[in-house]
Amino acid sequence: MSRRIPSKVIMTAWVERCGRIEFRPGVGFPDGALPLCCGTQEAIRLALKKRAWNGRNYAVPGMSEGMSDQRAFECMERLRVNLVGQSSDLVSYFSGMNGRDV
Repeated sequence: MSRRIPSKVIMTAWVERCGRIEFRPGVGFPDGALPLCCGTQEAIRLALKKRAWNGRNYAVPGMSEGMSDQRAFECMERLRVNLVGQSSDLVSYFSGMNGRDV
C-alpha cells in the first residue's frame, strides 16, 4: 500500500487524446483528458522518463491520434498500471483524490 503523499506536493499526470502526457500541481485534470497517476513531481518525472519520454515530450508509448479510442485507452491503461506501484510516491488518480483535504 502506498503511503499518503502530502497534499502540498501532490501532482496529477494526465493524458491528452493525442497521447501527450502533462502534469501539474494538485489533484485534477482538464476536460478532454484522462488521469494517469498522482504523485510527487520527482516520482512522476522519473517514472515517465523511463517509460514515456519520446525525445521531445512525455507521451504514451504506442498511442496515436489515428487509432481507435479503445486501443488508445488500452495503451494508456498499460502505462498507468506499470507506473503505479513503481514507487511509494506514485498512486492512482483516485487514491490521490481520496487523499486530498476537501
